[in-house]
Amino acid sequence: MDRNVGLSIAFVLFLVAAGAVGVQAQHGTQDSKESQVFSLINRERSHSGLPQLAWDDSLANLARSYSQTMAREGFFDHIDSHGDSVVERARHARIRGWQKIGENLFECEPTNELPSLAIRGWMHSPSHRENILDPEWRATGIGIAFASNGDIYVTEVFADS
Repeated sequence: MDRNVGLSIAFVLFLVAAGAVGVQAQHGTQDSKESQVFSLINRERSHSGLPQLAWDDSLANLARSYSQTMAREGFFDHIDSHGDSVVERARHARIRGWQKIGENLFECEPTNELPSLAIRGWMHSPSHRENILDPEWRATGIGIAFASNGDIYVTEVFADS
């Protein structure tokens, strides 16, 4: 085989492999702000003597999808326009293995302080704080979306699996 042809084939294979890695990185990884919220949640749990939560990509995808729906449709509620809660949304998404599932929501105007603002808001709300510090949770996923007006929607989904 001609050396230039061999190098060209190797370069094309490299680009294909790099593209596949790029696609994988876009699906199933944490956004920087999501990762910061996740770290702060685990810090709060550690301060309370609780085990850290594991990151779960299926829960994160569910959370991102719901944040995107709220941002797109301009509402903020645990019940969507179809009357579904996180329980039904998880079932529709075919997320399995949980006996208990929960959700925290946060909405704010554009800010550079999103992760710490969300955690402070949740920790000052008794029901959200209870979710964060629930010893039965084992996994979580966080999704952030931006509305066209810049408002930020954060969803955190917890599960006992």
